[in-house]
Amino acid sequence: MPRKPDPTLKPAIITKVAQHLQDTKLEDVSVRSLGRVLGTSAYPIVYHFGSRDALIDAVVEHLGRGQSTVSLDPTADEDALGDHLVAVFGGLDDPERALAARLTFELGAVECLDGRDRQRSFHRLQVAAVAAWCRAHGYGGLEAEQAARSAVLAARGIQWGAVVDREHSDTDTALRGIASELVRGGRVAAV
Repeated sequence: MPRKPDPTLKPAIITKVAQHLQDTKLEDVSVRSLGRVLGTSAYPIVYHFGSRDALIDAVVEHLGRGQSTVSLDPTADEDALGDHLVAVFGGLDDPERALAARLTFELGAVECLDGRDRQRSFHRLQVAAVAAWCRAHGYGGLEAEQAARSAVLAARGIQWGAVVDREHSDTDTALRGIASELVRGGRVAAV
């Protein structure tokens, strides 16, 4: 009779791999190398996650916990819009949030090649949320959609800038600046 899987092993693998990825490029990660990091064979990774990509997705989900559940009330004020943008794209002074942002960019850059749609779906959800906010604050339909796309692209650009040049980035302030531009009805320059 096979042994029941240890329920604490999967979260422990995710935590250990997240620590390893702080200093490791995603392209240098394989199931075998992760097995060595864990002090075991590749079997537990394959058993619990099925593949390297599924494990990396689980790490990103773990690091971004709470980020995908953040919602934006369309009737909210500028401060709430700024808080939303910071909750979704900011907080990169936290090493785990910074790692999640880095991995999101690395994974998102190639996901369209392998048929996955996670980052595109996330992007569309953020554009829809900001567009709803814009419509509730006087933007016309097409204008709201364009402003939302520009705002989300600018937020992604700010986030990416912080990933590649942490010392010269004040991500949260820049994200709140996007909210201020939307409140003023100005054009948000996509980064």
